[in-house]
Amino acid sequence: MKSAIIVFSPSGNTIQVGELLKVALEQNSINTQLINIAGKENYFLTEDKQVFLQEIVKEHDILFIGSPVYAHHLQYHVKDLIVSLPKPVNGWGKIAVPFITYGGINSGIALDEAGKLLRKSGRKVLAGLKVSSSHRMTRAFMKEEYNKNQPEDKTISFIEELIKRVKSVDMNSINDCSKHLKYQNIKMYLKAKIIFREKVWHEKRYPKVVIDNDKCIKCGKCINVCPVCHLKQNNDKSIERNINTQCIHCFNCILKCPLKAISPIGDLEKAKSFIESMIKKAKEDPGTCLYPKI
Repeated sequence: MKSAIIVFSPSGNTIQVGELLKVALEQNSINTQLINIAGKENYFLTEDKQVFLQEIVKEHDILFIGSPVYAHHLQYHVKDLIVSLPKPVNGWGKIAVPFITYGGINSGIALDEAGKLLRKSGRKVLAGLKVSSSHRMTRAFMKEEYNKNQPEDKTISFIEELIKRVKSVDMNSINDCSKHLKYQNIKMYLKAKIIFREKVWHEKRYPKVVIDNDKCIKCGKCINVCPVCHLKQNNDKSIERNINTQCIHCFNCILKCPLKAISPIGDLEKAKSFIESMIKKAKEDPGTCLYPKI
């Protein structure tokens, strides 16, 4: 059996789970390819995503798709990726497993969204995994990153259970389990659909990222950590925005800049208070879980 893992990991959480999954699969004699599309210009700066996928993804029997949760949703670049997947023929596996990472507060409806899109792509969903990870956005405006340093033991135990299911599956008669990824209540779906609309939050709610050209030393470190290729250098090495992609507020550039020439602008106290209230009201239990549950 062969597998492929495709992840979008802006800040490291999702690729970390992907690496754990790859190790476990290969320990069970399942040859595995791991791809992180974050920062890949030949993915983000092309209109035909499917051509990129056809060129880079090797033949496989089962496909794993990994995404962070952004504002209760499957990150929209991963939605686009799934829509761009070739049909499950000619070396593209017909079995799929989505997994998501989130900041420990609320995983929203992301896993269900992934399952529905994968099913619509012609694949059958074997299972889905959610993993409670550090809340990367809180690095920019809180004293301490929320939910950081999560132990890997629980994640590994769920991965081991997932691999048992993978190894026992009958490729010719698998039942689609995507309906089991709908584990949230109707109130959560209404909040996600009405309040937490990711692109609207990027445009109107999240702090704006501003570059101070007087402080910038044109080192380019911010460009190297931008997961969506939104930043680039012009002819005189000054940093400018690439209009072909939009900032997703991972804040990697802010944290990487050695001279603090990039900063978040907005009501940071309000953002901090909002996150703190979310932590008090909505911390998810169980934090990490494999669906369908045993």
